[in-house]
Amino acid sequence: MKYEYPGIRRADLVEDYFGHKLEAPYTWLRNTDDPEVKDFTKRENDFTDKWFSDEVGAAKLEEIKKKLRAERTPDLPMYISPWKDGYLATEDDEGNYKIISLDSDFNKREVLFERYDLPERTPFVAEACPLDDNILGIMSQIDNAPRPDFVIYDYSKKEIKGILPMTFSGLWSKRKKILYAASTKIEGDKSLTAILAYDVDSEAVREIMTFDGNAIFGNLHISEDGRTLILAFSRDYSCDYCYSYDEESGEIIPLNEEEALPVTYIDTFNGKHYFISFKETPHGQVVAMDMGKGFDDAEVIYTEEKAFLENGYQIGDRIFIQSSENAASRIFDLETGDNIEMPESIGSLGLAGKTKDAKVFSFDAFLAEPMILNFDGNEFKIVQGKKCEYDDLVVELLSAPSVEDKKEIPYYLVRRRDDPKDGNSKALMYGYGGYNISMPPWSTERITQTNIASWVREGGIYVHCLLRGGSEYGSTWHDEGMGLKKKNCYYDFIGIAEKVIADGYTRPERIAISGASNGGLLMSALVTMRPDLWGCVIASVPHTDMIHFANDDRGPMYITEYGNPMGDKETFEYLLSYSPVHNVRETAYPPIYIQTGECDNNVPPYHGKSFAATLQEKNQSDNPVLLRVLEKGSHDRGQGEVFWQTLAEMRAFMEKAIEN
Repeated sequence: MKYEYPGIRRADLVEDYFGHKLEAPYTWLRNTDDPEVKDFTKRENDFTDKWFSDEVGAAKLEEIKKKLRAERTPDLPMYISPWKDGYLATEDDEGNYKIISLDSDFNKREVLFERYDLPERTPFVAEACPLDDNILGIMSQIDNAPRPDFVIYDYSKKEIKGILPMTFSGLWSKRKKILYAASTKIEGDKSLTAILAYDVDSEAVREIMTFDGNAIFGNLHISEDGRTLILAFSRDYSCDYCYSYDEESGEIIPLNEEEALPVTYIDTFNGKHYFISFKETPHGQVVAMDMGKGFDDAEVIYTEEKAFLENGYQIGDRIFIQSSENAASRIFDLETGDNIEMPESIGSLGLAGKTKDAKVFSFDAFLAEPMILNFDGNEFKIVQGKKCEYDDLVVELLSAPSVEDKKEIPYYLVRRRDDPKDGNSKALMYGYGGYNISMPPWSTERITQTNIASWVREGGIYVHCLLRGGSEYGSTWHDEGMGLKKKNCYYDFIGIAEKVIADGYTRPERIAISGASNGGLLMSALVTMRPDLWGCVIASVPHTDMIHFANDDRGPMYITEYGNPMGDKETFEYLLSYSPVHNVRETAYPPIYIQTGECDNNVPPYHGKSFAATLQEKNQSDNPVLLRVLEKGSHDRGQGEVFWQTLAEMRAFMEKAIEN
């Protein structure tokens, strides 16, 4: 072993699960306030500092930072909503979220709130009360808090009027000065969600309803005409219990009380609720039901047979449906079936906000600059960003057999048109595969912030993996990569890597892989399953301990995706079979960079710390295993200059590892 790592105390602790004796030497790392844990963290960060100083150098890191800043595509505003004579929006400034104001042409005016402007909080989203634009509802979070809160803020007086705690979603009534929010708290092994209402005039908070069941979070929706609220309680990451709520009468009507359903709300108008339902087909159907009725009485309006329905929007008296085909977005008029022309043929469309009479979308593609589009029901108008031309680059949709069940798994390959296929191209591979989340096309890889066009022009290829566990191909695609089928995600990624190698584009020592959160779990599992297949691994805020995660603050949420290791022997043994920290063995590992944050409540930092310590102990190669713990970091790569430093480290580490 080339490196002398800081070292760590191994506790003599053995736990018993269903008759399995399981060593747990590093469970003491869970307590971030323990002086011994702080000392370990400092020594690991010092070691990482020294590695970069010796192997890369400060001047090279600064050069990489400069290059990253120059290549990074513009940050576009998000969560746009009308405010005064312009708009409110959210800006992600180098990992630091800010609430900004825009003029009527969507140009930035000023920063209204940034980190700690609201006491000890980072703001994420703000929306003004439709009946008083001086009253703002601001979703924000205290560092290391388990969940965000909604702060009700009087902009004219520059003071906080109230706080709705533990909220994931909230919205303003369009007819009353009331903010509704879904508040979730953990009690034992249950996740309880209540719908709260804050009255601006009385400053009173009342409870609309508490869901009588285990809901991991709640979502709120309001119809365009403001007459109907839909309260949705998520059983897991794909199925909801839905209720309609009438503000005037207070009547709450269950729409599917007996069974949680995979549905997405569109709108309510002309006396009907419109939803996208996946109950009968993974591709999705548009269904409608009379107000006062439920899904049992729904009429099927449209059935998709090729693509996969994602969302729907009412604009004027028309409904537009957004679908996904191979993770690329399409949008069409439900009545006529006419497609609306997109800026690029392979790209991703996301709702970015609204104006008084239109929807605002973000648009991104592998070979384009991110755009903001205004859609009035007739055409998309580019209001920020631009189209790009890359005649020397090509995007291909290909597939590879998963290594276990041989199912064909699609992936996008971005390459030079004249790539020599000599096995020498540096390769960056990205995947996620979880939580029913689609990985659409984008111009910048999300973890290392690598600009894809620049990477490819500099002799690389980019591989974008559409793994099972996501929603790219409907609900069954998610089902095939969760719970007791979770390892399909890993087999899929390995299959794609082996296909790219077999096709002559690259070789294992030239492949860099990256992922965060569930994607960090993916990276950690891949490096323990196939350490021979990768030239470099970047694992950001990774889940790595698939036994103890169930006891984390958000464990009750995550067991809906992975299963409960404490629930039964079969689930325990399956999770143990791929739990990264439990599957490190004495063998040669590739270069590995693990990054976590002390303030991360989504994935507590002990996951990354214990994984790094175990790898450092057992690695038989001369390749480095680095741990970077961000003191103020949350479920991210830091803010401000720390953000750029983290990215520069990732890029420098990656380039050094695969340069040969």
